[in-house]
Amino acid sequence: MYGLVDCNNFFVSCERVFDPRLNGKKVVVLSNNDGCVIARSNEAKAAGIPMGCPAFKIKEYTDPREVIQLSGRHILYRDLSNRVMNIMGELVENLQQYSVDEAFFVLPHEDVETSHRAMADAVKRVKQYVGIPVSIGFAPTRTLAKIANHIAKRDRRITDGVYWLVRPEAIDIILRRTPIEDVWGIGRRLSAKLQARGIVTAADFVKMPPSLVRSQYSVTLERTQRELMGHDCQIANPVDITHKTIMTSRTFGKMLTDRDEVADAVVSFAERTARQLRAENSVAGAIMTYVRGDHFRQDVPFYSNSCQLTLDTPASDTMTIVRMALMALNNIWRDGFGYRKAGVMALDVQHGGGIQLNVFDPEDHGKLRRLMTSIDSINNMYGTRSVKLAPGIQRGQWASNQSHQGVLSKTLHFYTGMTCYVNKPAPANATPQYDDTSTDTQDPDPDE
Repeated sequence: MYGLVDCNNFFVSCERVFDPRLNGKKVVVLSNNDGCVIARSNEAKAAGIPMGCPAFKIKEYTDPREVIQLSGRHILYRDLSNRVMNIMGELVENLQQYSVDEAFFVLPHEDVETSHRAMADAVKRVKQYVGIPVSIGFAPTRTLAKIANHIAKRDRRITDGVYWLVRPEAIDIILRRTPIEDVWGIGRRLSAKLQARGIVTAADFVKMPPSLVRSQYSVTLERTQRELMGHDCQIANPVDITHKTIMTSRTFGKMLTDRDEVADAVVSFAERTARQLRAENSVAGAIMTYVRGDHFRQDVPFYSNSCQLTLDTPASDTMTIVRMALMALNNIWRDGFGYRKAGVMALDVQHGGGIQLNVFDPEDHGKLRRLMTSIDSINNMYGTRSVKLAPGIQRGQWASNQSHQGVLSKTLHFYTGMTCYVNKPAPANATPQYDDTSTDTQDPDPDE
C-alpha cells in the first residue's frame, strides 16, 4: 500500500506559521520577480484566482485590496520542508521525497484501522511540531495515492487528513469523478488531446485499450493507465530524485549591462550548482553558461547565447565549476547589449563515487573533495553562504524584485539566519520581511 503525504497550500502555510494574522485571509505567494501566483490559500482559491495567474490580473477575479500578495522566500520553505520530512521519516519507513512538499512511502500490510490511527496521529504531530497542515492518501499505486491525497485535502468530511482509496468499487466511483487533467502525469496539452478523443474522466481513460495508449501516445502514459487500474508500476517507473542535468538560473530584477554584475550572478549560480552536485554525490562532465536579453524591450538590441565547456576530469568542487562557468561567460559576452537572465547548467552528470581520472590533470581531486566536505559542513551549520568564494562576495544588482514584503520579526531572523533590513517600525498590518539571498531557483512544484 502506497502512501503520499502532501503539505496543504505549502508556501502559504509556511507564511502563516510566522504570521498568524494571515489565517482566514486571501493570500497568494508570487514567483520570481513577483511575476505570477505559485501558491494560494483556500480563501484565494474560492475567490477564483487561478494557479499561474499574473499578479497584475488578480483584479480580474477579485478586489486586489482584499488579497495579500507575498514574495516567495524559498529558503524558509525549504527549511520547513526538511522539518516536515524529518518528522515523517521517523514515523514511516522508506520515505521518498518527491518534491518540496510531497513524499511517498510504503505502508506494511497491517490492519487498516490501526494504520489509520497512526497516520492521523502523524498529521497531528506535524501540525503541532512544525505548524504545517498535511494530508495523507493511501492507495495500491502511487498514481491512485495522488488522487486519494487530493480527496483527503479537499473533502471537508475528512477531518483527520487521512483517506484510503482501496476498495475496487470506491476506486471506480472516484475515477468517474476525476477529470482527466487532474490525473498525475497528464498535463494540459495531453489532456486536451485525450478530450478531443472523448476521454473526459479518468474512468474513460482506463477503458482505453492499453495497446492503443502505447501506440498513440507513449509507454509512460500506458504505465499511468495501468496504475489507475491498480497495477503497481513502481519497478518500471520508480521515484528518482537524482538528476541528469542540474541548472540554476534567475531572471534579474532589472536589465544589466555591466559585465561584472552579470559575472557576479554567474558565480552565485555556479556555487549553487556545485552544492547540488555534491548533495547528490554526483560530478559534472561539462558546464554550460547562458545569457539572454529581454524580448519586450525595444530600446536595446536583443541578444541570447550559450557556451558549453567540457571538464578534463568530472568534478563537483566549487572552484572548478565557477572557473568553467566564468570561462564560458567570457566566450559569449558581448558589450552593448542588455541582459535580463543568466544561468549555469551542469551536464553529463555522473552519480556515485567512480570517476575516470585524467593522467594529465594537475589538480589534486582528493584534496579538493576534503576541502569541499569541510566547507559544506560549515555552511550546513552556520548558513548556506557562510563560506564562499571571493568572486561571490559582492552581491550585484541582479537580485529579483521582491516588493511585497513587510518588516522581519526577530524570531524569523533567528530561525532562518536570513539577512534582515528594518528601516522603520512595522505598521499594525505589516507582513514579515526578509531578504532571500539564495540563488536556488529549483522552485518546487506548486502546492496544489
